Amino acid sequence: MDLVSYFSDIEDFRMVNKCDHLLSDILLIGLFTYLSNGEDYEDMVLFAENHPDFVREYCKLPNGVPSHDTFNRVFSSLDTSVLNKCLMDCGKAILDTLGEKKICIDGKKIKGVNPRGRGNTGLYIVNAWVSENELCIGQKKVADKSNEITAIPEIINSLDIENAVVSIDAMGCQKEIASLIMAKKGHYLLSLKSNQSELFEDVVCGFKARSSECFSEEWEYSSSRFETRKCRILQAKDVLLDENFIGLGGVENLDSN
Repeated sequence: MDLVSYFSDIEDFRMVNKCDHLLSDILLIGLFTYLSNGEDYEDMVLFAENHPDFVREYCKLPNGVPSHDTFNRVFSSLDTSVLNKCLMDCGKAILDTLGEKKICIDGKKIKGVNPRGRGNTGLYIVNAWVSENELCIGQKKVADKSNEITAIPEIINSLDIENAVVSIDAMGCQKEIASLIMAKKGHYLLSLKSNQSELFEDVVCGFKARSSECFSEEWEYSSSRFETRKCRILQAKDVLLDENFIGLGGVENLDSN
């Protein structure tokens, strides 16, 4: 797999005759560190130093491992939109196919952003995350949490989700999003909360009126306490749901205490 080719769109802004390190080496070590759950530029140096044989399979390193200052300076000067696209394309290629994988889409507020500051409503990132591989394959910046609903379809449209299960929090529990996932031959698992009062009440009434066809219960001791989880499932036809949720097969209720 030619990993360097995925970074071909990134322009080297440096003066060539004053560079001690290849841009491709810096980018690849950054990628490897990201895939191994590294978090900062010091981690990039540590990864290269702790895995010399692996790194040299892909990198030339004519002057050894770059310093953390070099990683900082280079990555801070790159066009983040181009770098992000390259990383997403590379991640998809590493996974080869998303079929039968679980893709989690959710939004997170960037740490250090103060939404109460003057002229600052906060910055949110909507991510598409393959939990099995711990790999981000899609990302979209939005100005605030309310804009997540417009970013979710854009991320879905950018992915090949055939046979994959797309999991989204309550913000994404929309008929249009369910239809989009089905149109791309995927499956969906959408959270439902009381912010959609009518639909939520229909589901609650459905569980009260009918016995679950599937029931499971488990216990776990965690953080100095016992936790009990109970899961009940009803077929969609047994719950008074809007028929426009295309492809809906069932409804799950999970209690944890």
